[in-house]
Amino acid sequence: MSIKFLKAGSGDSILIQHKKYNVLIDGGNDSNYLLSEIDKIYSKNESIDLLVITHHDDDHIRGIINFVKLVVEGNYGVGFIKKVFFNSPKMIMGTVPIPNEKLLSYTQSFELEKLFIKLNLNWELCDEDTKSISFEDLKIDFLSPVAEDLKLYASKAGEHLSSMSRCDWTSTMSELEKYIDDENQDISLPNRCSIVLSVECELQRILLTGDVTPDRLELIVLKLLKEKGTDSIFFDYIKLPHHGSYRSLNRSIVEKIKCYNYIISTNSKKHYLPNKRALLKLVKFLRRDREKIQFLFNYDDALQNLKITEKEKDLYNFKLTPNNRDYGVVI
Repeated sequence: MSIKFLKAGSGDSILIQHKKYNVLIDGGNDSNYLLSEIDKIYSKNESIDLLVITHHDDDHIRGIINFVKLVVEGNYGVGFIKKVFFNSPKMIMGTVPIPNEKLLSYTQSFELEKLFIKLNLNWELCDEDTKSISFEDLKIDFLSPVAEDLKLYASKAGEHLSSMSRCDWTSTMSELEKYIDDENQDISLPNRCSIVLSVECELQRILLTGDVTPDRLELIVLKLLKEKGTDSIFFDYIKLPHHGSYRSLNRSIVEKIKCYNYIISTNSKKHYLPNKRALLKLVKFLRRDREKIQFLFNYDDALQNLKITEKEKDLYNFKLTPNNRDYGVVI
């Protein structure tokens, strides 16, 4: 199995490949590398076996629109996309609100719905009760959202995302330590409704968090702990929620997980993400002995913007790893 965290602008585009199977999660807001990967899949006579749109924010959905337009134009033949999970407004509400630039990419969501209809491609809602999907020994579990949140979201058609991120790149980590409290958490309903997935294959377990809010992520972790009967939950890799926002993590979550590898997916050109304080929460509160934490970036620019020194990396026992491929990071 390989998981590619593609360079996709400020957002996410994740391609899981195993044997002849291809699972695409989101498309970012820059689709150049995504479309190159799609061309390679088609050249091998393979398909997109599963397409997941975690939520309909521009930096997750725009690249999918660009891709599906090409499918509609006949570039990849008939039946190239096999199955789709997409909690679209029309599917939830039965209607689409009047376009408004402050709404969370509703017009883009409606555009994608129309493209799917042109393809006679049915898409499905996805929540924590959606059954696991397996492609031979690759297993995908769906951990969020909950149906109640989707219904609440449907009743709040005007809710939109806002960002309260402030640039912390020029401050040292020691200066920022007094600012890593959990008082200012993301509670936005659209982000809370992100699809969250757990991927298991070849003895590895990866958590893909979309833009999920910390209150919802903590409930996911608590449920996993109860199922496992342990006091911490292990993952080989975790994609940090909301592109490394400090408002998407809290101490309570960090103390319940055991993971030493974190993916940060963003070109760092939106909302001053990632926040240095997000990394600081992990290196300060993760329960570990001498294990070194690794942060992997699909854009080297995002790593460089943080201005973290070698002394800070030694002091807090972590390392920063830039993209290991031209197209991003592969694990």
